[in-house]
Amino acid sequence: MPQPWGLLLLFALAIVMLCVWGGALIALQALRPPRKFFAWALATGRPKDPADLGLAFEDTQYSSGQHFPCPAWRITAKSTHPNAPILVVIHGWGRSRWDSLTRVEPFLHACCEMVLLDLPAHGEHASAWSALGIHEPTCVLNVLLEIARQSPGKNIILAGHSMGAGIAIRAANLAAQHMVELPANTPKNQAEPKPAPIETTTQPSQATSNQPVRVVGVIAFAPYQTLRSPIPARLSLKNLPRWPLAPIAFLILRILNRMDQPLSMDARELRAPLLVMTGDHDPISPAADAQKICEAAPRSTLIVLPYSRHDNLRDGDAEKFDTAIAKFLQDITA
Repeated sequence: MPQPWGLLLLFALAIVMLCVWGGALIALQALRPPRKFFAWALATGRPKDPADLGLAFEDTQYSSGQHFPCPAWRITAKSTHPNAPILVVIHGWGRSRWDSLTRVEPFLHACCEMVLLDLPAHGEHASAWSALGIHEPTCVLNVLLEIARQSPGKNIILAGHSMGAGIAIRAANLAAQHMVELPANTPKNQAEPKPAPIETTTQPSQATSNQPVRVVGVIAFAPYQTLRSPIPARLSLKNLPRWPLAPIAFLILRILNRMDQPLSMDARELRAPLLVMTGDHDPISPAADAQKICEAAPRSTLIVLPYSRHDNLRDGDAEKFDTAIAKFLQDITA
């Protein structure tokens, strides 16, 4: 082979190796998200804990059904209504309960309690690897079981942002799929299902009592269909080429069983009412994804806000945001 062709072949091989290495690094970064907790909140001027917002709270942990528990804040909200629900807030990729703390204001007077979690590989969770929404719904389900044991009979609302939105929908489905009959000695009025709120019971672990998990609503902030939306978008924001880096990263994640199915498939099975809120120019989670998810759910509402970022939808139109939240909460807790 002539020498110029040999050099060209080596150059092409180097390009291929560079692309494979770049895709592998992107997949690794997805599985090992940046940690954002106290120091991040302090550096960005965010509340350092709920006390900075004048809220009483308990720093606690919930069983996750995995090797490590989920660190959480259990916040006392301001509603004293007997039907006031418990809100469980699930953060997005690369975020934490410190980020979730910025989303609680619209819920303060409608809920009796708020639980803010750190998912695996996020915040102060001891796990090193994220499952990118594949296994986290089971983790959240175990948290819900523990909450149901601590507060029997209470309604629960799940609210998630970005990746957390998908986890919220899938965790609500898991609660329904694991429904079992209550023991025979349970009073009849506890065992009979009611049209609303939806009452589900999950097979308890040894540490969890057999209590019904009453998921009455799910709120999805800036959801996306699959990882094929946020990963290429984040590459573009960093001025990196989507192709071939994103397809290589997807291939690696699929081999590792970390590629999710379209969230609209899970939304189709959702029994609880769903509120979907998205920005009209969200660079990470397209509004078209939110529309598909909303259209698939049996009972859903879509709110599109004028917003061109991904982090805090309320900044787009606070009045429209708060009104939508208030109406949703009123409808499902009436």
